[in-house]
Amino acid sequence: MRLAGVCLIGVVCGTVPHPALAQAADPMEGRVVGQIRVSGLRNVPSDLVERHLVTRVGAPFRRAALAADQRQLDELRLFTTVLIEPRLEADAVVLDVTVAETLRLLPVIYIRVTDENGVSVGPGLRGINLLGRGSQVGVAARFGGETGVSTTIDTTTITPGTWSRHLGFSYSRRRNTLYDFDERATSADARFARNWPHGLRTGVAADVLSIDTGDSGASLSPDGTDVIPTIGAFFTLDSTDSSTNPRDGWWAEAEIDRLFGDAGSWTIILDGRRFQRLADRHGLGIFSLATLQTGEVGTSLPEYLQFALGGANTVRGWSLGARTARNQFIGTLEYTYVLQPVRSFSVAGLNLYWGLQVAGFGDLGLAWNDRDDLTGSPALDGYGAGLRVQVPFVDLIRIDVAWGEPAQGATAYFGVSLKAARQRQRVR
Repeated sequence: MRLAGVCLIGVVCGTVPHPALAQAADPMEGRVVGQIRVSGLRNVPSDLVERHLVTRVGAPFRRAALAADQRQLDELRLFTTVLIEPRLEADAVVLDVTVAETLRLLPVIYIRVTDENGVSVGPGLRGINLLGRGSQVGVAARFGGETGVSTTIDTTTITPGTWSRHLGFSYSRRRNTLYDFDERATSADARFARNWPHGLRTGVAADVLSIDTGDSGASLSPDGTDVIPTIGAFFTLDSTDSSTNPRDGWWAEAEIDRLFGDAGSWTIILDGRRFQRLADRHGLGIFSLATLQTGEVGTSLPEYLQFALGGANTVRGWSLGARTARNQFIGTLEYTYVLQPVRSFSVAGLNLYWGLQVAGFGDLGLAWNDRDDLTGSPALDGYGAGLRVQVPFVDLIRIDVAWGEPAQGATAYFGVSLKAARQRQRVR
């Protein structure tokens, strides 16, 4: 009887296939790619699309490469949708790539939100591939809490062997509420990065910032206007699955900058972000930013280049400027649940998309000048919940409610773009 039971178990185990064996072998894996067909293009040449594909004509087909193909095309920011489908045709693989371009000249509404100056809104125009090589040109004006104009030229790519480029110019007038003066700021910046395999990127950055502080005494220069050129270099690791809606992977960057002109200091930036997909709709984000500056505030480093904690883009639940110093550390833990996955749609021939998430988060922040500032209870912490709305060009709108500062209660926040990116900006 025992032998019969063992035999029966053997028969059952032998007739029930192992899950790995039950899955049929991919008939396209390893076959030669015979053709890549790109459809949906209006202004972008097909060879630009093929240049950013891992899959190549004449090479063996690898299904695992399709995720990299999707990621590299999405990063170009030229298309609202990208669909990649392989099929077998006459013993060769044909890769069908279907894209939906945005308009060549696209009117947009420019929105800027800061804790210092609130909401600024204005008209803008975005040009896609006007200068060739997949470049994006943007021109915008803004009015409200801040008045200004800006123009940018970007070539966004992560494809190994290519260069990503950014050129920008902006002029703004605003009330610098942290340091109590009327600010006129003009800046020109450039950033060039070489993409390497495995998500690695190296680059250089340059910036010239001119700030007119009037007769407030906030400048280092006796005439009230500081001119501060900056040059720097950076190293980046990017293994995220998306730049606009990351759900999985690492993003880390180390940058060192030297400030010249009216200032004279060094800046070291260490920025790390981990996105972890917990399940189909559940995700976790862990972000940390440390920024260290040398020099003495008011002598070689102007006071307005210090870091102020508190508000929508640093430690939520605390008032803007709750801590101010030349060095900072900000850490964030955020859980998200996808209510509506990103979905494409068209309005009057314009291709758009949207998505919706709910989030719960906790923030921690430190600001200090020297070791003595780290004694006692220098850390700020806050927690809360909110909504994340994904939309074109802005990428992300954040609506949060947070608690943290004693006796303050709940505070509502409205922010634009990923908090981990916004917290690196001077005005946030």
